[in-house]
Amino acid sequence: EKNLIEASNFNPSPNYYGYITGGGNQIGIIAEYIKAALNQNNLKWHSAPANSEIEKIVIEWISEFIGYNQKCGGVLVSGGSVANLMNIAVMRKVKGGKKIREKGIYNEEVMRVYVSEEGHSSIDKAMDILGLGSENLVKVKRDENFKIQIKELEKKINNDFKSGFKPIGVIGIAGTTNTGSVDPMNEIFKICKKFDLWFMVDAAYGGPAAGLNEYKNLFKGMEKADSILLNPHKWMFVPFEVACVLVKNQQQLKNTFSLIPEYLMGGTDIEEREDLMNYSIQLSKDFKALKVWMTIEVFGHSTISNAIKNDIEIALYAYEKIKNNKLFKPLHKPELSIFCFKYISKLGNVSDDVLNKKIIEEIEKDGRIFLSGTKINNENVLRINCINYRRKREDIDFLIKVLEELGSKAEKELSNLPLKNF
Repeated sequence: EKNLIEASNFNPSPNYYGYITGGGNQIGIIAEYIKAALNQNNLKWHSAPANSEIEKIVIEWISEFIGYNQKCGGVLVSGGSVANLMNIAVMRKVKGGKKIREKGIYNEEVMRVYVSEEGHSSIDKAMDILGLGSENLVKVKRDENFKIQIKELEKKINNDFKSGFKPIGVIGIAGTTNTGSVDPMNEIFKICKKFDLWFMVDAAYGGPAAGLNEYKNLFKGMEKADSILLNPHKWMFVPFEVACVLVKNQQQLKNTFSLIPEYLMGGTDIEEREDLMNYSIQLSKDFKALKVWMTIEVFGHSTISNAIKNDIEIALYAYEKIKNNKLFKPLHKPELSIFCFKYISKLGNVSDDVLNKKIIEEIEKDGRIFLSGTKINNENVLRINCINYRRKREDIDFLIKVLEELGSKAEKELSNLPLKNF
């Protein structure tokens, strides 16, 4: 392709239902122009004073938005994968061995972290990178609502203590990637308190919904977390890429990442100055805070909250339409803005698993809509992510119309193939 725009997957479109992406906003585009023009490096306060102060403001705003501790420590990073890595690094530092930085983890007890089987794959990567090992990320079964099973969690922690392992933390998911389900935060907090474990919340996707009065109870207990991560480039509608690490005790974040070489010791003798490099993996870092600050400053809490509420209502509208359509079967009622369902075979000679996989392939070829598939109970299904403040109910009607057409086409094509293909 020679045309850049035509060769791009335009996620601001209301017909984009794929990966969890906020679709950006016009103010964010302007912020990116300004950022590039200023070309600031945010490693130290004296190298980027305005940037450093604006990032502090953004951290406070995000904390306030979701009902977390406004005096927490925090830093902006590239995305949820890095944010998960950093949060688990802090967990390891605080609850693991006392001299991990100096000695490594080799002479320590085997540390274990617990998460629902719905946890994000970046958590597995973080365990690998941090030397904790994928086998020591204990996956806890989910219930019928795709939430972590609390009794099973407690049982696994108890058994691991008895077996000589060292449990260090539990990760609650505030909006799973597959279905948008929110783990029971208060119950996880109680278990962490009982066993003296780190309570971390992966709120990369769902966190901003905690800022809505109607949904506060769904996230009850998240405010007690030792650390949280959240991606403004998801449900705060900020352009890619920016995520946020929040740690209740700022000093714990600093103790984990601060390491100052001689050439970076200048300009640090004024107490009010906070060098962002002390709270992150990165030294060199762009002005990520500007697009978040400008988005919140221009649109405000109310407008962003209303957009989030609209997304949830759109997902519920899609659920009702699918539930009342004989060609489809809903797999859950959306708790937030993600909804999974499947196309049902009309002819009966093609498995739903094979058929829905084929529909996903046809969607990409067709080009009118974009959505990603997933697997529920090891079966291919359709999944829509309804994050987009531009989307209306008519767009859902169009989505279903296209899926009906492509589903019928896919089934006819599959029915003409030899039986061995199924």
